[in-house]
Amino acid sequence: MILRKALTSSETPDPKLIQNLKSELIKEEPILKKTTIRRSFSMAAAIAASMVLITATAFAAWQLMKPADIASELGDTVLSAAFDGESAIHINESQTAGGYKFTLMSIVSGNDISDYSRFYGDQPVRDRTYAVLATQKEDGSPMNFDELIAGEYSFRIGPLVRGLKPWQVFISRGGSATIIDGVMYVLIESDDISVFADRGVYIHVSTGFPGSDVITFHEETGELTPNPSYDGINILFDLPLDKSLADPVKAQEYLERLQLDDGLDDSSVESVDGTESRTERGVTEWRQND
Repeated sequence: MILRKALTSSETPDPKLIQNLKSELIKEEPILKKTTIRRSFSMAAAIAASMVLITATAFAAWQLMKPADIASELGDTVLSAAFDGESAIHINESQTAGGYKFTLMSIVSGNDISDYSRFYGDQPVRDRTYAVLATQKEDGSPMNFDELIAGEYSFRIGPLVRGLKPWQVFISRGGSATIIDGVMYVLIESDDISVFADRGVYIHVSTGFPGSDVITFHEETGELTPNPSYDGINILFDLPLDKSLADPVKAQEYLERLQLDDGLDDSSVESVDGTESRTERGVTEWRQND
């Protein structure tokens, strides 16, 4: 739009000036005239391409809120600072499925990076991973909070680890969801997945539990892929984690205690279909109990 406006003008030069310029150009040698035209066109094309690139980039940046701002909107100032910190990984990868566009924006892991505490029994769990996923309708219509509350957007979102069958090893997860300007933002919370960085980690989005009918586990390689026979939303984001973050000792300790109750305070929490949820101030919070 900016380019079209800049190139469209109702003003015209003085006719006498145009005629004088034509007379001067006729006097030039053909080869010089051709070279001048070629260079002028190349420069104009380069400028136009630059304007289009800048405009498209700016539009993409304006379209979605920053993960730090989402965390702040959801009342977590410490996490907001973590998403703005050096340890955050900004991904901004999009996939479409079932009429929706899912954009995995950013992920951050660390110790005490949230205003809110989690416990195993009476022991606080300080190492956590958080990610922000934006969801939009492909047809451009806005996501609706009433539909969110009614369960229209029943997506199961969380991490899966390469080499581990997700129906046997299900990483504790939870989160919050809110809708701002027609975009649903989900703040995903889980146990620290960076300890598995050397194995490889995915963020899975699906309308079903990641059993063998949803996820295909390749015995030879440990790779996980969406089962093509599953009739529903079923996508995987492969996380670009730095393998140096891996901690095999902590990873093994975590796997050994997976069967323990996470000990969360579930007061005022309503359980529906194995998913705890609560709604307050335009925010839906959930914790999966599988």
